This record gives sequence, structure tokens and C-alpha cells, in this order.
Amino acid sequence: MPSQSASQLSLQASGVSRGKLRLLDDFIILGKVLDIGCGNGLYGVHLESRGCDVLQVDLVDRRDERARHLPFKIMDANDLDFADNKFDHVLAFDIMEHLSDDGKFLQNIWRVCNNHLFLSVPNADDEQIAGFGLTHIHHKDKTHQREYSGEQLDTILVNNGFNVLSIRPNYVNGLSYFARALARNNKLANLAARIIVIQCKTLIKIGLFENRTVGDWYCVAEKMTCDKTY
Repeated sequence: MPSQSASQLSLQASGVSRGKLRLLDDFIILGKVLDIGCGNGLYGVHLESRGCDVLQVDLVDRRDERARHLPFKIMDANDLDFADNKFDHVLAFDIMEHLSDDGKFLQNIWRVCNNHLFLSVPNADDEQIAGFGLTHIHHKDKTHQREYSGEQLDTILVNNGFNVLSIRPNYVNGLSYFARALARNNKLANLAARIIVIQCKTLIKIGLFENRTVGDWYCVAEKMTCDKTY
């Protein structure tokens, strides 16, 4: 097991979401974890530091050096070649929106998973920012097959055998930084922009402003079986 410092590195690394780490910490229990589309692999490092056995899979090995000690297999997310109920938990962060058949993907996860599924998907709704001629950057990602509302995510999970335990919004925090994009390139303008940013953040904190712009949904769901009743 890596030292606590290894876990702290995963917390501080770029490309790692604190919201996802909080989701994992709130719901994970010890067991075997399959990390699908593991990317830089640092979520697996975090889970290993919590005592889990982690297997990472992806189309290519793009992992950070700090994750390369973890077991890894080259594998397509559409073809999970594992025995039934092989893993206690499955991670699928930023994967499902890229797949042509999300229902089939969830059915495969249901087959190999014995407990929790952790996943994240981009939000389909850009209502708050659309009024200003803006949209989510992920709407321009040509590799996305779809995005999801919270209700759509809940429905597809339930329809494929999962009980949703939590769907958390991940808010886009960049809106308060709009002043920096408008500021001229001089010290006075940059100072004014920083003041506006602080003012916006303060107004959000005290409740006069509200950030309703959800960029992604972070979700944990539990596998339903015939002997479980909800």
C-alpha cells in the first residue's frame, strides 16, 4: 500500500477532481475495484491508499508515473472480459458519454460488479449561460455521443439494474472569472478584475448570487439484485 503522501499527491494533481474524491470517500468500502478508462490513474492511487485492490483498464496506458505500480490491462470499455461479480466496485469516470450504447455498457458493468458503480457524465443543460450566448465546452466535444440531465442519468441507471444512491452536481466555477477575460493587459485592469472575482465569490457565498451552472454529474449507484428490495 502506498504511503499517505501518495494519496496527498493524487489530491493535488492536475486532472483530479476533489468532488470525485469526496464521492469515493463517502461511499467506498474495502474490496476489489475495476477502474474503467483510468486515464492518469490517480483515482486508483487514491483508492489503493484507502485499502482497496485496484485493477485499471484503458485503451492505452496513459497513467501518471505514480499510478504505474497498479495492475493494468488494455481493454475496451465495451468489452469487459471478466467473470460475473468479479469486482466489488466499478469506477467509470468520463466514459459513458463517449460510448454508442450506454445501456449495453451499464449491463456489462452490472454483470461484473457486485456493489457500487461510481461514474461521472457531462450535463446536458446549459440554461443559465445560454442566455448570454454561452454553452458548456463539452458540447463542442466531437467524441461525445450524448450528455445527460440528472433525470436522464437516474432513469438509465434504474432501467439497467442500479439503485441510485447519490447524484451530485459539479458546478462550473469559471463564471466568476469573466472579468479577467475582459480586463486590459495592465496592472490596474488586472487589479480591478481580481476585485470583481472576489466580489462575485463573496456574493455567491452569502446567497445573493447563485451558481446554477452544472458542468457534470457525479454519481454513485448500487447494483440491484433479486434479493434486494427498495
